[in-house]
Amino acid sequence: MLTWREAQSYCREHFTDLVTIYNSNINQLLFSMSPRVKDWAWIGLYRDPYSWKWSMDNKNIYFSFTHEFLIWANGQPNNEKAKEYCVALQGQTEMNDRPCGDSYPFLCYNAKNTSYILVKENQTWSAAQSYCRTYHTDLTSIRSKEEKSNITLTLNGSGVQYVWIGLYRDPWASWSDNTTSTFTDWKSLEPDNYISLEYCGAFDLKSRKWADGYCTTRHFFFCFTAVTKQTVVKMKLQSEADMHSTEIQQQVSQQVSSSVTNTNLTQVQTMLHVFHHLHILSSCQASCCQKD
Repeated sequence: MLTWREAQSYCREHFTDLVTIYNSNINQLLFSMSPRVKDWAWIGLYRDPYSWKWSMDNKNIYFSFTHEFLIWANGQPNNEKAKEYCVALQGQTEMNDRPCGDSYPFLCYNAKNTSYILVKENQTWSAAQSYCRTYHTDLTSIRSKEEKSNITLTLNGSGVQYVWIGLYRDPWASWSDNTTSTFTDWKSLEPDNYISLEYCGAFDLKSRKWADGYCTTRHFFFCFTAVTKQTVVKMKLQSEADMHSTEIQQQVSQQVSSSVTNTNLTQVQTMLHVFHHLHILSSCQASCCQKD
């Protein structure tokens, strides 16, 4: 058994990567090929605590817990109970991740006159975003010291404890092989981010349901091998030459290859994620890998 990171390295060295689960059929396939034991198997799903987005441009940004002008409150972000995916300013200057369904005042940005508008009406993060996009430009972003200074001036003396800004993240959107899958099959009350340290996705071998877990725990793991599918182009050739001649065959092959290359039809390959090659180690009788 390996930690999530060790399992990832093992899968990448010997196969393609930790498995990505795109739909219920794949989920069921893994379950049908697994031993019915009270244990877990790592899958490729993980939560990146450093990946965030601004509502205004919807692009991933990465920053650690220390930043020049994006300052987190003490102990934040902690994603308490795996429910805090939106960010509010706390005490006008520090950031705190909060449940997106909580209601707070919010700060809009208007790009036409470069102004910041504090709306002292309590709204959820999504409702605040909708309001700002309807009447202004969007929820505010903080992308420079100058913007941070202007926001602080806007909030000065407002008396608000929390105020929504445009920072948020997509929970559990990352897979080890960098593909995209929105399918999930969480157990009841999962993910729960127990004591704020569960970043990796695990598959229950007895129920096929998922949970978040400590990445340093040792579990079975699922690998997959990506195979290629090649498009075959068939051509009919007519010639008075002796087509059984090796020399003629080589000449025709060269001409056909050149022609096909010029039309961009050669080596048409599509990577397909095929999971029936869930390789079995000798110490494991099902399609999950175990390494002591």
